[in-house]
Amino acid sequence: MIGVVQLNSARKTATEVKANGVHYTPSELARFLAESLVLRFQDGGAQNQTITILDPACGDGELLLALLRALPAGVRTRVRVLGFDKDMDAVAEARDRIEFCGVTDVHIRCEDFLVGMSSDDEDQLALGLNTGQSPQIVAAERADLIISNPPYVRTQVLGGRQAGMLARQFGLAGRVDLYHAFVIAMTQALKPGGLLGLLTSNRFLSTQAGASLRAWLLGEFSLEMLIDLGDTKLFNAAVLPAILVARRQKPPATLQRCLFRRVYEVDSVHSPCEDYRSVLAALSSDSSGTVDVAGKSYRIEVGVLRTATDSSVPWILTSDATDEWIGTIERQKGGVFGDFGDVKVGIKTTADKVFIRDDWESLPTEHQPESTLLHPLVTHHAAARWAPGKNACGRKRVLYPYLLENGHRQPVDLADYPNTGRYLDSHRSILEGRRYVVESGRAWFEIWVPQNPAVWRTPKLAFPDISVGSLFFLCPSGWIVNGDCYWISANASAPPYTLKAMLAVANSSLALRYYDVMFHNKLYAGRRRFMSQYVSRFPLPKPKRAAELADAVTHLLAARERNVGETVAGLEEKLDSLVWNSFGLVKEF
Repeated sequence: MIGVVQLNSARKTATEVKANGVHYTPSELARFLAESLVLRFQDGGAQNQTITILDPACGDGELLLALLRALPAGVRTRVRVLGFDKDMDAVAEARDRIEFCGVTDVHIRCEDFLVGMSSDDEDQLALGLNTGQSPQIVAAERADLIISNPPYVRTQVLGGRQAGMLARQFGLAGRVDLYHAFVIAMTQALKPGGLLGLLTSNRFLSTQAGASLRAWLLGEFSLEMLIDLGDTKLFNAAVLPAILVARRQKPPATLQRCLFRRVYEVDSVHSPCEDYRSVLAALSSDSSGTVDVAGKSYRIEVGVLRTATDSSVPWILTSDATDEWIGTIERQKGGVFGDFGDVKVGIKTTADKVFIRDDWESLPTEHQPESTLLHPLVTHHAAARWAPGKNACGRKRVLYPYLLENGHRQPVDLADYPNTGRYLDSHRSILEGRRYVVESGRAWFEIWVPQNPAVWRTPKLAFPDISVGSLFFLCPSGWIVNGDCYWISANASAPPYTLKAMLAVANSSLALRYYDVMFHNKLYAGRRRFMSQYVSRFPLPKPKRAAELADAVTHLLAARERNVGETVAGLEEKLDSLVWNSFGLVKEF
C-alpha cells in the first residue's frame, strides 16, 4: 500500500537513502511491473510443480505481494517466495504482509543477497558484507520469476574499494553502480527460461557507465519489453526509472524485436487528448501520442528497441520512419564532430569557493592573487546560442595555479607568487581535505581536472553540460571553460570552416532531434545532458555543404554584432533549414 511505502521511506534518513539506495516501490507501479511480468510467464509445468519467485532487495515486500496477486489463483497455491533485504524492520513487515495473504512457503531473510552470489570470501569481506549470513541460492532453488527494484548506489558513494571489488567479482567495467552487480547476481539466480522484471534507473540505456550492463543483458537475455518512464515522478527517487522484462536465454542470432515505450512530460497541449487517472493507466491501455494526467501532458512514444553489438552505443527507440531518417543522415554526412576535434569537459577544481570568485579585488591586498594566474571563466551562466551572453561573461575569474613550460602544464612555485601562496594557505584545510588530490601525487593546492592551457588560445566552441535546448557558442580566446560546460577545439588538420559548421549543426533543430533519437539522456523538465560521448557523434555534412554552413554562420554573427534583431531571427531560420538540406532532408517543423 502507498501508506506503508511512505511509512517505510520515512524511517530512512537522507544519508541512509543515499548510502543504501533505498527507494521503496509504490503500489501502482509494483502492480504494473508484476502484471507485465505475469503476462509473459509461461507455466508449462505440472499442477504440483513449485514456482519460485524472488526479490533480492525486497524491502517491505511490495513487489513480491504485487506479483503474488498478479498470478492466477491456481498457481498461487504452489508458489515458493524468496526475499532478501538488509533492513530488519522491513523484512519483518514483508513477512507479515506476505504470510497474511495465505502463502505458506515463504522465506524472507534479513541477509545481503550479493553475499550469497559471491563465491569469494575475500571479496565478501572487502565489500563489507557479513559472510556469516549467506542466502543459499543453489541451482535447485533458482527462481522462475524475479521481480526487483534493486538499490542504486554510485561509485562515489560506494567508495573506490567496494566499487573495485564489485567490478572484479561481477565482471563490471567503468563507473560501477550497485544495481549493476544486482542484475548480474539475479541472472545467476534465475532458471534458464525464467523471467526478470526489473525496475531500475534508465541511465543504463544511454550512458557509458551502463555499457557493461547493456552487454550483459544482451548476452544473457532475450529482451521482451522496455519502458522508459522518464520524468513521470512515479516514485520518490532522484533517478529516472525504467522497466525491463527479459527472459533468461541466449538471444537469437536474428535481430530482437523488443517493444520499447517512452514517457516524458511535455508542454500542455490545447488540442483534445485522452485523459487518464495516471501515467501507468495510459500505458496499460496501450495509448500513444499525448495524454493528459491530472492537468499535465505526457507524450508516449512507441517503437522497438535498437541495440548494437558495440556496448558503448546507447540503446534507442526506433521505427521504420526513424530508421529511414537516420539512414539519410548517415549517407549524406562527411563525418562526425569527433573526427575533426576532441570534445572535452571543462576544468573541475572540486573547491570552487576557493578557486572561483567574482570579487577578487575585495580581498585584502596581500591575499589578492597575482593577475597572471587569474583567468576569465566561462560557466553555464554565460551560455547562449552563437556567442556568450554579454551580461554573464567576465564576472567570474578562476585562480589557475599552473604555468605552461615547454608546452607542458606545471604547478606554480608558490614562493614565486606570494599573494597566491598566502591566499591558498588561508584555505589550506579545505584544499587538503581533498585527499584524492594528494593521493594522486599532486600538490595540495592543485585543481582536480586542470585541462591543457596550451589550447585555450585556439578557437573553440563551448556549451553547457545540461540544458533544455542547444546553447553552443564561440568561446572568447584565452578564456577557461568551467566543469559545468564542455568545449571543442578543431584538430590542426581540420578545414578552417570546421568550428562554424559544427556551430551551425549543433544549434539546429536537426541536432536536437538527432540527440533525442540517438541518445535521449534527459533529466526532469526536458533538460538534456550534452556530454562528450553524445556531441562527439553529432554528424557534420560533406565538405562543400559544411563550408556553406560556415559562411551562413559568419553572416549571422555579423548581424548579431549589428544588433539587428529581425534580421538575426530570419538568418537563424534560414540557417536551420540549410542544416537540414545539407543532409538531404527537408525541415519538418
